[in-house]
Amino acid sequence: MSVLVPLVVATPFFFAGWIVHRVLEHRARMTQLHALPQPPRHALPEADRAALEQRIANLEAIVCSEEFAFSRELEDRGAA
Repeated sequence: MSVLVPLVVATPFFFAGWIVHRVLEHRARMTQLHALPQPPRHALPEADRAALEQRIANLEAIVCSEEFAFSRELEDRGAA
């Protein structure tokens, strides 16, 4: 019984120390990552950019039509 009380009292302090250590370790890693040189970002050629914009527009149209159909189906069922 005499060993159990100090162990129970000390456990939260050990856990808090471990958490502080992990936070400081994470901050050090993030500082190292931010210090690395960033790779240059290259602009897309105009033809590729136009193709991607068209593809995004098509995907947006598909999503909007599916959302409209889903909303109409919910309305027909009386859930909305």
